[in-house]
Amino acid sequence: MFTADNVIFGYKFNKLAFTVPTPSLTDNTQDPPVTGRFFPGNTGGNDNIMGTTIEFRLASEEAQKIQVSWGDATFGELNLTIGTNFISKTAHQYSDGLDEHTIVFSFEKPKAISKIQTLNVDVGNVIPNDLKKFTGLQSIAFGLRANIEQFPADLSSLTNLIELRVSDSDLLKIDDSLFSLPLRKLSFVNSIDFSETAASDSLARLSEFVFLEELDFRDTTLTEFPSNFINRTGLFKLSIGGNNPFTTLPLNIPISVKELQIDRKSIPLTSYTNFDRLVNLEELLLELTFDYENLAIGDELASCEKLKSISYVRDAVIVLARTNAHVNNLFDFVATRGYGDITTGGSDKFRDMTISLIIGGNANTNNRPSGTYQASAGFNKNVSNGTPANELEKVYCLVENYGHTWKVGDTNSGTQTFSPS
Repeated sequence: MFTADNVIFGYKFNKLAFTVPTPSLTDNTQDPPVTGRFFPGNTGGNDNIMGTTIEFRLASEEAQKIQVSWGDATFGELNLTIGTNFISKTAHQYSDGLDEHTIVFSFEKPKAISKIQTLNVDVGNVIPNDLKKFTGLQSIAFGLRANIEQFPADLSSLTNLIELRVSDSDLLKIDDSLFSLPLRKLSFVNSIDFSETAASDSLARLSEFVFLEELDFRDTTLTEFPSNFINRTGLFKLSIGGNNPFTTLPLNIPISVKELQIDRKSIPLTSYTNFDRLVNLEELLLELTFDYENLAIGDELASCEKLKSISYVRDAVIVLARTNAHVNNLFDFVATRGYGDITTGGSDKFRDMTISLIIGGNANTNNRPSGTYQASAGFNKNVSNGTPANELEKVYCLVENYGHTWKVGDTNSGTQTFSPS
């Protein structure tokens, strides 16, 4: 029973419980490295392994108190403020040597909780059944090492839920109770195997998510979308890289997609087939998506006239040969084959683009194209590219004659941006 302000009587009984294994990790600071569960006494207090954190992020629409039991006879009462609150515990704070602990949150105003996110929290085989009591939830994100195998019997009571993200789990299928929810963002990264019958059967119902705007199915063994998904008009962002084995872009991607991410692709695409369908595409993120050194950009991409951003990340720019291949392929596509207009008064197709060769998180001078950034012999602004002698001269042409902005590595392992003068 709730009071008028949604404070539950006896709120200590309105709980969410997570049985969390103490992280088993590798301590590389020891020689030789040791893998196991770490506590004070079996590793140094200042070693890197001791910084591993299990973290909960709770967003509340109202200020409220919660009680926390950490499962080792330690308790706390916390004041949640309006907005996102971070609650964490590092592994070394457990000193009892147990392999797992049940962490229990008791909420004063459960209906005011709008977001629950976990990081490095092994949620366990089943998502907590009490989750369905939190009817004010708009976002649930079980991230990094969630290890979920199934949902509670029914989450259809979460009628305000617009975002669901699950990572590193082993779900049998897309749960039946989810299809009735008003989800706008859905992510099952490395959490479901669509090559399995039950998962494949649930994928056939994908079009029932009528409000879906963002979808992340990386590392789901996806080969194709159901044929009735192609007509969706509201899906704007799609991520489909990882272990998905398709070598041709899935045919049934809705043409409404504006942002497409195909990173960490373990099996590269062999052609640009079906890219010509993505007439609303504006942003493209790629990693080892193609064999860039041996495959030119396909003419199919010419139909993506709204494309304004291409980001090549991580392994796509980890070696110089690939970085130079991106420059040569784009120059060939835009300039040599003429899909971009060299004059400012013509079509804006493939003009004013942003091209990023930023590796992401790690400095690496191999993401700087070869040569010197300068005008090539015979260069004439908005008239001729001349005869560029190296990759950075080609970048200069794309920047000055086609209005591009290029972000590349520099000689000091940082980044440098080339923009039109």
